[in-house]
Amino acid sequence: MGAMEWEKALEIADSVLPGETVLVRYTTSYIPEFLLRFFVDYAAERDVPLLIDDNFDALHTILVHAKFMNLTINIDRDNVYVLKTGGRFEVGNVIAKVPFHPDPRVYLQNYEKTSFITFQKFPSPAINLVLGLENLLLHVRNPLDTYRIILGMQKFVGNKKRKAFYIVNEGVLENLPIKVMGELERISTTVIKLTPYHTGANLKVLKTINPALLERETKIDTGGWD
Repeated sequence: MGAMEWEKALEIADSVLPGETVLVRYTTSYIPEFLLRFFVDYAAERDVPLLIDDNFDALHTILVHAKFMNLTINIDRDNVYVLKTGGRFEVGNVIAKVPFHPDPRVYLQNYEKTSFITFQKFPSPAINLVLGLENLLLHVRNPLDTYRIILGMQKFVGNKKRKAFYIVNEGVLENLPIKVMGELERISTTVIKLTPYHTGANLKVLKTINPALLERETKIDTGGWD
């Protein structure tokens, strides 16, 4: 990534306020791999903890893709932690596991309890990168349960112990039985859209509580990465 684009991307991430929920929308591509590398590097640059929510092996899948791309992502750094829900593959420093339950009321109770304990271990605010939200929504049984998950997410808005970034595949969400993108955008304080090109993605801020960031644009490019 060029120095100018890197600084612009850092500025956008810095401008996200503690307690925000940021929805990052992308179309099918290798954007999750680029974003994981960006946030790992960002956490190291700013010396802040990075907590990755790994839903149903999303992190494992991203790291496998990155390896094929020869994209180095060092998630074994001291300040990178993993909060795992479901799946079979444990990668990174798994600091806690959330027992999944098909009844979202039970699952959300499990998540709230586990995440509360986990965030007490870090200086505030931590970066909370949520991967595989689509995987989680695919495991719920009906539209009402889907809304329960979204309402559960909404409760975390304003939690100043974290800056949360939810990475979501637009195509997968559009194919769910219930259309959830509008609800996810509604509860989010900032919405970012990433459009892929061959070595990275164009980033545009669509919605934000920070007027200075509205319609800001930059690039996340792998050209300068190892």
